[in-house]
Amino acid sequence: MGGTMNWSRTVAVAAAGLVLCGCAGATSPGAAGPSTGVSAHSASVTSDGGGTASGKPYLVLNGQTDARPGERVHMMLYGVSRAQGGDAVSARSSALGAPVRLRWEDDHYWAVGTRRMTAEPGWYPLDVAVHGRTVAGDRIQVVPARRPSFTLPTAREATRPGEPVWLAFDDLYPGERGADFTVRSAALPRPVRLVHDADTDFYNPRAFSARPRLRSVLADGVYAFELYGPHGRRIAVRRLTVRASRPGDRDYRGRAHGPEFYDPGRGYSGGAHTVRVGAGRRVAVMWHDEDPDPGEETRLTAASPAFTGVLHLRRDDSKGADGDDPRYFGTATVRSDARPGRYPVTIVAHHGRVRKTAYLTVTAR
Repeated sequence: MGGTMNWSRTVAVAAAGLVLCGCAGATSPGAAGPSTGVSAHSASVTSDGGGTASGKPYLVLNGQTDARPGERVHMMLYGVSRAQGGDAVSARSSALGAPVRLRWEDDHYWAVGTRRMTAEPGWYPLDVAVHGRTVAGDRIQVVPARRPSFTLPTAREATRPGEPVWLAFDDLYPGERGADFTVRSAALPRPVRLVHDADTDFYNPRAFSARPRLRSVLADGVYAFELYGPHGRRIAVRRLTVRASRPGDRDYRGRAHGPEFYDPGRGYSGGAHTVRVGAGRRVAVMWHDEDPDPGEETRLTAASPAFTGVLHLRRDDSKGADGDDPRYFGTATVRSDARPGRYPVTIVAHHGRVRKTAYLTVTAR
């Protein structure tokens, strides 16, 4: 799962020879749904959103392949106007059980159907009808069900203290119930509740996840992560190796440079610049690190006897940071009573393993 949606391939199919009364002629291609790879086998469609459309009806599906019992399929019907369809557009498939009513939105009809938990593996026809008349169709797939699974995917052999971890539980399986799942571990600051949302898996209604951070200070070792369900029943246990960075590791000292100074009114333009700041004025501080320690976006500070207080730096996630090393910045105020001269500005990173100082020139007001 890993926080990505399970968007399947998209197919557009028109029912051969089945055209609603009044649908003739075509201009520009119709818009596709929330996925890519649309293959249209129908006439083009235009719609003004108010109820007129031209061209053959065609169906766009997402999530129609490689889906287990209980997973969803997203359906969109184009080429049928609201005036033509009204509230009488529905989809039928023996994989879904009961008919599913499609609703109008902007320029098309749409619905989300759920495969029966008892559906056997195989391919099933899906037909869409308007006022009882079939106008488009395709097929949807059902694959065998899988036993519930609890996972802790990691990017490397050992996870660092303070690093976020992705906890995921998938219990889309016949007979599974409940939505109260909690993970407990000595590596976590507190128990973590797993929740379901579209970021976990849009098509799987029983995918639960969370992304907590490990404790910032942890002894090296293997830690158990226990998953508990409703009524405190322990469901599964997984183990994670946690190890602090050591000399020789790429991330032991990272590749940090800075601090750099710039005029906050002009913005950061890259590289070290000579900045002269008047007493009582403001100055911005920038810090780069190719491989920062986990959690440094909440720990990094810049200290200087010229500043009115300790400056907390925050991660720069703006478009301007794209393509650059991870960088952190903040804006400090120079003391109004600071005498002209050069003042040190120091940043300590990587749990004290990295300490860098640059000098800021303060002038009279």
